[in-house]
Amino acid sequence: MMDLSEYFNQRILLQKEQYHWLNQTLANEKIQVHRIANFGCQDGTETLTLGYILGVQEAWGIDKNEVEIMNAQRTLKTIQDIKWTRGVPTNAPAFLRQQNIEHAVKFYTGDIKSITSALPSEYFDLAFCHLVLYHIWLDQGGGRAAQSAVQEMARVVRAGGIIAASEPTVRAGKFEINFEQYFEANGLKPLHIESKSFAENQDTKYFYVKDSTTKHS
Repeated sequence: MMDLSEYFNQRILLQKEQYHWLNQTLANEKIQVHRIANFGCQDGTETLTLGYILGVQEAWGIDKNEVEIMNAQRTLKTIQDIKWTRGVPTNAPAFLRQQNIEHAVKFYTGDIKSITSALPSEYFDLAFCHLVLYHIWLDQGGGRAAQSAVQEMARVVRAGGIIAASEPTVRAGKFEINFEQYFEANGLKPLHIESKSFAENQDTKYFYVKDSTTKHS
């Protein structure tokens, strides 16, 4: 009979290594993560898996595509079915141990480029996205749109919280897109952590912290 550990190991494949590295990096920096906001969550697998590996209490996923959010709700139902029919692994994080898992895992339709009213300000310890800024820059308005997306990620993170982005190196002709400028324009401070590449388009290299002087409306 499948337990949750087997379920997640089957679903995450290449990203498993990236998430474990992220978990160890946060631990090395002595950053405690209890609540995460995953922007661009798609079918919810990334949100749940990241929450599973980081051992969080709450995991929230946001995607602008309503169909993906419907898929995420189905993914959550799958988790609930496994949880109660096959038992909870002894090492399961807090959000999977709750009888009402929907209180700890939430999925919302929203556009990262604007304030998402469903998301509270200064609530999360970590905001994470994977290939989101790249697609926003490429398809939805370039630098101004990317900066707005980072602003929303910063809004929902508490002082001392982390904004982490896994984005590829992007070149437009001879020009390399510098995503750092969009974090710094929002008053975020870089954490000097060496980036690590896992596979094509899986280069986690943007780590920024929101300090107590960073203001976001």
